[in-house]
Amino acid sequence: MKALPFALCILFLCSCALDRPPTGGPRDEEPLQIIAADPEPSSVSITPERIRFSFNRYVTTAALRRAIVFSPPINDYNLKADGAEAEIVFNRPLDSDKTYSVTLNRSLRSSRGNELEQSYTYAFSTGPVINRGVIEGKVFSGDSRPVQGATVLAFSLTETGGETLDPTGQRPDYSVQTGRNGAFRLDYLAEGPYRLVAFQDKNSDLKIDQQSEPFGVGTNQVVETGSRNNLFRLADPRQAPVLRFCNAPADNILELSFDRSFPLDEFAALDITVLDTTKNSPVAMRGFFSTRNENRDITYRIVTETLSKNSGYRITCTPPSGLPSSVACRGSDNSERKPLAIDEFKPADGEMKAFLSQPVTGKEKTALIRCSVPVDPGSLRRSIRLYAVQGPTTVLPHEFRLRAIDARRFALQAEPAFRDEATYRIEIAMGNIEGLGGEKAPDSLLKSTFTVAGPDAYGEISGTVQGAQGTVIIEAVNLRNGQSGKTIVNGSASDLTPYRIGKVAPGDYLVNAFVSRAGTGNPLQEAWYPGDLFPFSPADRFTVSPDTVTVKKGWATENVMLEF
Repeated sequence: MKALPFALCILFLCSCALDRPPTGGPRDEEPLQIIAADPEPSSVSITPERIRFSFNRYVTTAALRRAIVFSPPINDYNLKADGAEAEIVFNRPLDSDKTYSVTLNRSLRSSRGNELEQSYTYAFSTGPVINRGVIEGKVFSGDSRPVQGATVLAFSLTETGGETLDPTGQRPDYSVQTGRNGAFRLDYLAEGPYRLVAFQDKNSDLKIDQQSEPFGVGTNQVVETGSRNNLFRLADPRQAPVLRFCNAPADNILELSFDRSFPLDEFAALDITVLDTTKNSPVAMRGFFSTRNENRDITYRIVTETLSKNSGYRITCTPPSGLPSSVACRGSDNSERKPLAIDEFKPADGEMKAFLSQPVTGKEKTALIRCSVPVDPGSLRRSIRLYAVQGPTTVLPHEFRLRAIDARRFALQAEPAFRDEATYRIEIAMGNIEGLGGEKAPDSLLKSTFTVAGPDAYGEISGTVQGAQGTVIIEAVNLRNGQSGKTIVNGSASDLTPYRIGKVAPGDYLVNAFVSRAGTGNPLQEAWYPGDLFPFSPADRFTVSPDTVTVKKGWATENVMLEF
């Protein structure tokens, strides 16, 4: 009679021991931590058969196996994680008089998703001395933002000298992942020279695929232990984006997903064909757009003639140089259409100090129009009127050009250009706009009357460049909208070189600079050189301001130091 309650009690206790996400309450956002290790970290003259780690959260064996790296490599071991405890058992004796390090990369997560704030390195020595070499640095993206979770590989040059080193085909001596601020620290290194490479290890194999993974070679061919300010900027992979997946969310839309994000203008340069494989006939395309309304995306949509649910379609994307990629999907019978409307209209009606967009630095200012659905550019152009407002009663027609960013976003440029402190009015006759899917908007007149910001509404950024010889390109990038301003100076290796970026709209900015090997003298034509892995060619030297720079109306933000 007591067996059933006892069994229920055992079941209850077992269920309590399982590491399940909580069913209610606030989300557990505490970072994953290693709270103990045995033997003690940095122990010497030991030859352990096993190592134990204790965590503040439950960790699975599979997650630990994906995140662990041994230096030097150890292949014959067993790994077990049981709740908040993990154990590594070595199946063969370790070498004598050698420092061993075990790195748990930042990619390690608990069963509830808690992440390490930064990679953790544990080390011990089988001899009386432990290696104490350290190399530190940061990894940035192509737009100079810190990259968390990037992998940094270190290859010893003590024996090879580096001339024959090909990082794509050699196992690294050490590796680590960057933390949330893009910083990395390689600990317990053997003293000496190294070659460092940073990349986004998409498949966690510690092997660089420069064709498909963003990578950075750094600015120094040789990096010595003890160096602290090693900067890496990731360049796009050499291979063109590869089409991975497609689907048809509507009977006139194909959604294309690629293996990585890439700029809108690169998508526009692709030769895209759509074949109805059921009828063996081509499908006409009418336009394309970014799904996130951005100038860089991983998923784009193309507008087509009517698709059939009963047909299969093969989409092929061929880059200007490189191999084509192709996927197939079924059509759709979803004929629903979103209402045609203007989702975004900048400047807004009544704006008295309008900071007009400059999609390309140095180009004329533009007003931005974003539609809810893809539209015919010609119909939108015919629906727009631009006026120069001169006093309370004088309104004069003004010429303009309309440039399609994609099928939903358009830039309107006045001719002559929008003038500072001048007032304009844009009118859009909504009933004249034609959607590419046959959408129509009700007859209405959308208006925006605005005054362009004058010089007093802007701020500026100024400071000095230190330690850069040659042509230095300095750029301030708005963290909200990505717009930027640039200037160019002739840097000196020994003296401080002043710089100034004028007419900067209020906002928060990231300031970066690089030393150009091209030296054209035109900041709009200068491009940062990413270097090469093999044979090694260093990237252009660059630097990033350590802090966000805030620009206020009418103020000069001074003393922004850029140190190389």
